[in-house]
Amino acid sequence: MESLLARIQAGWVYAVIVLVLYVTGLVVYRLYFSPLSKFPGPKLAAATLLYEFYYDVVRRGQYTFKIKELHKQYGPIIRISPYELHVNDPAFYETLYSQHSPRDKSRFLLNIFDLHKSTFGTEKHDLHRIRRAAINPFFSRQRILRLEPVIQHLSRRLCERSEDFARAGEPIPLARGFSCLVTDVLTEYILTESYNYLGKPEWAPHWHRTVRSVPEYGIAAKYVPWILPTLKAIPPSWVAVADPGMGMVLGYYKACEAKIREIMNDKERSIEKAKQKMSTLPTLFHELLDANLPPEEKSFARLSEECQSIVGAGTETTAHALEVICFHLLDNPDKLQKLREELDHLNPDRKATIPLCELEKLPYLSSVVLEGLRLSYGVGTRLQRIAPTETLRYAEYTIPPGTPVSMTAYIQHHDESIFPHSHKFIPERWLDPVERRRLEKYMVAFSRGSRQCVGMNIQNYSLARAELFITLSTFFRWFQHIEIFDTTREDDIDMKHDLFLPRPGNLQSEGLQVKIYL
Repeated sequence: MESLLARIQAGWVYAVIVLVLYVTGLVVYRLYFSPLSKFPGPKLAAATLLYEFYYDVVRRGQYTFKIKELHKQYGPIIRISPYELHVNDPAFYETLYSQHSPRDKSRFLLNIFDLHKSTFGTEKHDLHRIRRAAINPFFSRQRILRLEPVIQHLSRRLCERSEDFARAGEPIPLARGFSCLVTDVLTEYILTESYNYLGKPEWAPHWHRTVRSVPEYGIAAKYVPWILPTLKAIPPSWVAVADPGMGMVLGYYKACEAKIREIMNDKERSIEKAKQKMSTLPTLFHELLDANLPPEEKSFARLSEECQSIVGAGTETTAHALEVICFHLLDNPDKLQKLREELDHLNPDRKATIPLCELEKLPYLSSVVLEGLRLSYGVGTRLQRIAPTETLRYAEYTIPPGTPVSMTAYIQHHDESIFPHSHKFIPERWLDPVERRRLEKYMVAFSRGSRQCVGMNIQNYSLARAELFITLSTFFRWFQHIEIFDTTREDDIDMKHDLFLPRPGNLQSEGLQVKIYL
């Protein structure tokens, strides 16, 4: 027995020695022999992901702000992990997020959502190109214009429901309302079956919390990628007992799966439903099923993840932009007055419907939207790109092929050399057409290049653009007496945490709330 115990103890000692030698060797390699060892940055970040983990998970989304500090110390290109570089130079953006050269995504970032079969979650450039080509027509200008009556109707519905809150003497949870509106638009469009969250009591607070919770749980999944697949294998009701928030997230995933199963099982009947409800072409998923794609691209698993991705990604980014713009307009009454005068000049009947084609010609409304997008960032986190075969060059540095390199909208949008007084809401900076064209080169709220968000190309035409223009003009023409209620910029609006989505100082915040006087 003593001999057996001695052998076990010796085995443990041997294992510990091997582990220490392995870790020591790995750290030495990363610091002195890795192809990235020549890049400046903190040695601890180069040695271990625990550095990033500390700011991401322990300090709940502070790495973006730490990276900004590191650039001040080390320069415009830095090593922020054993594997990744970060660049703070707006002139490099078009090179990294290229429209023409192949760019892969980093698996590390994509682990946040575990939606690797979706277009957003596709790692490799060639497969992404196939998937993106199949869905691009569904987000064309012509298709969005066909959706305009739905957006106009739901924007008016938002106002009608806001009146219900006001008559009851209650504050309007406007951030929650925007999430409901955008979700109803998206589900009506891609599934022909609106979730009707605008009609739900209290504007479905569980949904607002769900869409904000998804990336929060995913932050930890970057480092432990088996977390989300394991949770998805457990019934949501079981998970909800231990964690109601995660239970809601998984319930949302199951709802998307149920809708895709319905479409696949009875495609003809669901096509008829689509035509009856929207007088337009079948849904995105009908078109994907009929597209010239390999069979695996039409599988239940892939289409379910595509549904989860589009609804999730398209909801909170646009809703947050609406929230930020509304807060700043209400916080700057002179700017709100300018906007109302421009809208009244177009049509003095404040409850009349103004066509989108007329709204998009308004210079001040366009400037308000652009400035709001600049301060809402799209997503808060850095977006990594990989040039799989190309050697990138920055200044005197050569970046090896296959290296994840990232830039961050938050950092670029607060570059004082481009956007003076960058933390202030100044729509006037966009009014001059020549200056607008210059500034738009640095507006990256929805990224750029071949992997830009499909529904979010604000420089040209997009679903997000239509939602922003119609909702803002409808809401601020409908109501003339609005004031901010129990909402501060520090606690409820400005990005203070990067949890993939921009989150404010108070992580429990309900976002923008207002009082309306009828």
